[in-house]
Amino acid sequence: MADAKVSALIRRINELVEADTGSRSLAVGDQITRRVTRSDQRRLRLLADNLDIPARLAPRPGEPDPRVAVRAALVETVAGCVGVLEPREPTDESLYPYGRARFETAMSRLHALYETPRLLAELRPGGRAEDLGIFPTPKLEGDLLAAHAAVVAISARTGRPAGTIRREIVAAGHGAHATTAARLLLQSRPGFAVLPAADRNTLTTSIADELESRFENHERQRPGPEIGAVLADRQQVARFGSSAITSASETAREELDHLHRSFDELGWPPAVERPESVYQLCEQIQGAVGELTDTPNSRWDGGLEPDLGQAPDTTLRLTEGQAAALGKLLESSSTYPLSAEDAADAREAVQVVAAAYARWAVPEEYDARHEAAADSVAPRFATIEQAVGTAYAEDHLREIADRALPYELATQVRQAQPPLPDQRLAPAARAFAAVVDDVAGLEEGETLRRMAGEGRVLMTQAAADDLVAAVGVPNIERPFAARMITDEADRRFEALPTELGTERDAARQYGVEAGKAAVMMAESYAEEPGLAQRESLMADREVAAPMARFASGHDPALTRPRAQPRDSAPTANRTTSGPDQNRPTLGR
Repeated sequence: MADAKVSALIRRINELVEADTGSRSLAVGDQITRRVTRSDQRRLRLLADNLDIPARLAPRPGEPDPRVAVRAALVETVAGCVGVLEPREPTDESLYPYGRARFETAMSRLHALYETPRLLAELRPGGRAEDLGIFPTPKLEGDLLAAHAAVVAISARTGRPAGTIRREIVAAGHGAHATTAARLLLQSRPGFAVLPAADRNTLTTSIADELESRFENHERQRPGPEIGAVLADRQQVARFGSSAITSASETAREELDHLHRSFDELGWPPAVERPESVYQLCEQIQGAVGELTDTPNSRWDGGLEPDLGQAPDTTLRLTEGQAAALGKLLESSSTYPLSAEDAADAREAVQVVAAAYARWAVPEEYDARHEAAADSVAPRFATIEQAVGTAYAEDHLREIADRALPYELATQVRQAQPPLPDQRLAPAARAFAAVVDDVAGLEEGETLRRMAGEGRVLMTQAAADDLVAAVGVPNIERPFAARMITDEADRRFEALPTELGTERDAARQYGVEAGKAAVMMAESYAEEPGLAQRESLMADREVAAPMARFASGHDPALTRPRAQPRDSAPTANRTTSGPDQNRPTLGR
């Protein structure tokens, strides 16, 4: 176990890296300390003991300089902190995982070599970059040199300083370095921004894969004994880093030309309009959520009012700060982008709006009868509604921004620091849906999407229907089995706010247990035909309340409206149907 003073020093370094990059760390608490080797911790102990007066570490004449080892340990610590920054967007699994690791490790260490002296000065009041003596000019070899050459090549093509490019790449977070390098390369081309969002994302991923592939297949530099051979190797590595960007740039040009020719021949899809007001922006966010959830209808009443702490209803309410953040976003452009702080505020506001619309999304056939029936039991479903809406907005911010905003605004929202994820309710809904995804053989996130599109009363029934079909409950028994599983899941989510413990991961674990309970019930009904119907009839006898659940089809007010088939080619803009319109950590 690390010394307390050393652990405190490492946590402080991690905080400085977070502040410097504008990103949060995946390493919570002392997790970051465990990523620093014991030998480096021993060296950092010297700095921890002398942080008030680092000059005490200066050697006497003729003695070895202990600061050399401390400087090296400090660089490695900063590199470790940079390497575990939280990604600002969900990252796809790499086709070339070894190449991704090489590229990201090199980029993290490269950033640490250049930025550690400056961060050292911030470790204490009145600190200086020379507190541990003069840091030598970074010696770049192997992958470090290749990464540096790649950064310089991107800088030359974009006209932005190499240091800015490097910081933006590492700030994107773990798993996103190559994707960000590809985006920086692509967005400098005028033909990229006009592409539909899906094609932009696909092309960006393709160029990132090419960069990772080149690093994976490149032979590591092995310095020879002769100085001439060493220089030749270094020149070859530098050419490799530069040529990797040149090749990616050429691939991008060819793909852009191909896409433009295709759209010129087949016709361009409608471009996402630039909203002229905060209200129009909210309408476009509502349309984006509707497209993603396949729910063309919404419970939104079309109103947009200040949030003064009113009771929840179907009017969209924004705080003064949220409305101002969206207004600043609409006033910004690629030439005059938002500051990092304003961009983060805008991203949070977009997410708040999206979460509201995810709670209100309902199928096309949802009408006043369903709303009246739901209103009479609304308090019971407040938790599940909030949990599902928040989780969906957190998980799909990228897609929502792409559909609701033009490229120059969507990019600012997507690349901004995300707000702290909800730790109270959303993880439970996400975990519950993930269990159903796994058992039903669905794509990750599909159950949560279906839950978000069914309305508050039928959210868990959407999951239950998939579950009973997946485990083989007989067709005649499925309505009764789904009813019983739905009742149990609703009961658990209704109790969620009072059942959570103090553990950081309590909500996620609660959702997992709720999902496992639903699976066990479904499997029991599949193994014992007739059990679900008997239990359903027994429940009807025990519950005399007029709003007790019935098997599907018995009560038209609570019968699920059937959603429309999924549209594989959603439109770019959708207006409202209203009258006028989990923080991840290293362990997960």
